[in-house]
Amino acid sequence: MKKYLFSMILILCAQVSYGEILEIYTWKPYPGKADQMLRDMQEAAAIHSDLGFGVTISALGIGTNQDVDYLLRYDDLESWGRLNDAGIASSEWNTFFAQFNANPSGELVSSFSMINHDASNMADNFAREGQIVGFFRWQPALGLSGAEALRQGFMTAKGIHESLGARIETYQVINGVEGVNDMMYLMIYDSYSHMAAVNEAIQTNPEWIAFQIDVDSQPSQAATLLRSGIAVMVASYD
Repeated sequence: MKKYLFSMILILCAQVSYGEILEIYTWKPYPGKADQMLRDMQEAAAIHSDLGFGVTISALGIGTNQDVDYLLRYDDLESWGRLNDAGIASSEWNTFFAQFNANPSGELVSSFSMINHDASNMADNFAREGQIVGFFRWQPALGLSGAEALRQGFMTAKGIHESLGARIETYQVINGVEGVNDMMYLMIYDSYSHMAAVNEAIQTNPEWIAFQIDVDSQPSQAATLLRSGIAVMVASYD
């Protein structure tokens, strides 16, 4: 694991109001070590949880390379700083890291952080163990108008999707090798059956159809879908 797994440098933007912060670390197990990597993640999560971090382990499915995400959750920027300081000083964490580094079970393939557009959302409001999350990473059209158009589109889509039974959370990406312009749209379901029912309803929903037509009529403001996929929440620690 990366030294001080939870330490990332946030890019502070004046336009951003810091509520819930998520750090997402995507790991690929070495051949034959998938079970060991999960055990290592569970041990890391127990240490982080004792220090006050929120932690979620999620298995990536359709639309991905089927790696595993290790998510650290914070209520706000203050808790991000305080918890990272506590982690750096933790002898238990440093001992675990040394042991993992001596015999790693996987490799870190990507990492980034993002903040919830809803500043009132708290870290423990994130998806629960067993829930299914559909994720969509969007790149807005160029300029402030493109970013604003995507945020407004997220708000409209959220209202429609939540009326049909999904829970929606939207985020601004603030760190990572791919830059800080992208936004993330999460659709959270209680089960695959719940996901199927909601998506079936979406297909014939007149508000959703009208929204799609409106988006198509403004190509200069059209965002680009960079990636999408499904993740299963394997474990959650608060």
